[in-house]
Amino acid sequence: MSRFIAVIALLLLVGCSQSLYTQGRKLVEQGEYDRAIESFYAEIARNPQSADAWRELGVAFYEKGDLTKAEDAFKQANKIRPDARTHLYIGLALEQQEMYDEAIKAYGVSLSLDPGGDTKKLIRAHLDQLISKRIEREVSLVLENESAIDVDTIPANTVAVVDFDGSNLSPELAPLARGLAEFTSIDLAKVKTLRAIDRLKIDVIMNELQLSQSGKVDASMAPRLGRLLGSYRLVTGTVLGLGDEGLRLDGVIVNAADSTIAQVDPAEGDLQQLFKMQKDFVFSLIEDMGITLTPSERDAISEVPTESYLAFLAYCRGLEEERQGDFSRAQTSFNQAATLDQGFNEAAAREESMTAQIAVGGEYSLSGFESSVLGAAEPPPVTTELGTRLTTIGTNAGGIPDINTRPPVNAPPVVSGITETVVIRGSFDVD
Repeated sequence: MSRFIAVIALLLLVGCSQSLYTQGRKLVEQGEYDRAIESFYAEIARNPQSADAWRELGVAFYEKGDLTKAEDAFKQANKIRPDARTHLYIGLALEQQEMYDEAIKAYGVSLSLDPGGDTKKLIRAHLDQLISKRIEREVSLVLENESAIDVDTIPANTVAVVDFDGSNLSPELAPLARGLAEFTSIDLAKVKTLRAIDRLKIDVIMNELQLSQSGKVDASMAPRLGRLLGSYRLVTGTVLGLGDEGLRLDGVIVNAADSTIAQVDPAEGDLQQLFKMQKDFVFSLIEDMGITLTPSERDAISEVPTESYLAFLAYCRGLEEERQGDFSRAQTSFNQAATLDQGFNEAAAREESMTAQIAVGGEYSLSGFESSVLGAAEPPPVTTELGTRLTTIGTNAGGIPDINTRPPVNAPPVVSGITETVVIRGSFDVD
């Protein structure tokens, strides 16, 4: 009998623990943030290893506008059990403080923990926008302080590939120039000793210098562009048509430090073998840079993303439409490319990105993202380690009346202890 009474006492304790957590969640929904914080603190006092309680305490602080305490509570939750929801809120808190690099990392971790459904799409789209915003801010600072740039500090292994000039191609084929530049940059990034400059940063600089419409980079201005990009070398080229079916790609490597220009051996090919021409051009570039490739690097560069000329052309059109901000048309073009070649992974990834951009409206908005992503994210179920332990104890005690009528509890993994304590900055008293 005494054993049964002990189980009943434990039931009451668990019920109280669960009600504190559930009550806190309800109070947050009602906007009663101070009272919610009190409930979560009480729950944590009973169960310091409850990742759920620490996370929802962070949510309450976040909704109240106390971002510092929110961040600390989320960090404590992560020490116990990381989850996508926690990192999403960390990203939001950091972004509100304009800590863009840290926010980008937090959103990336949230994606890696698979938030699922629309939440995943919304985070991915916003992440693209936030990276663009961060780069725009970097470019703005670079332009403001251009006179202070010391070319001697630019790492010698940096290289930037700007758009190739396709103005001599027919309107139908002109987008190929951008696509060929895109994959040249991708291939150079496969060389471990090189650091390729983000193409998005290049686009922003080109826009700021009002060069995006022509897409041309004059050799005389290439050194300045290299300095602004923080790139020791700058690669550009020209794509010419040879008859009805042939293409020729000429290129140069510009040294931003001394403004010297090195010609790259031209590469030629027909439309059906675009990537053979592009690969020949890349290998010539690498040889002219004095780089010896490892066998694995050479194999990686030799990989062809698609054998379909039509799929690649559709992909290149999508790149142009994306640059113009026409995400709907870009989505259609990338979809066409992926349909023509179902193994064209880059096209499928771009289509997914455009779908997400359309979902969030295509324009950066933290408040809009916050509203949409928190609306799409399903609140986590109430979980507690004590819930699963209760069943075991009850079984050992000879059973608990009506235990099968209780809702099942999905318990998190048992945590033996917290290896590093994160102290919430500021008073534990509710303001």
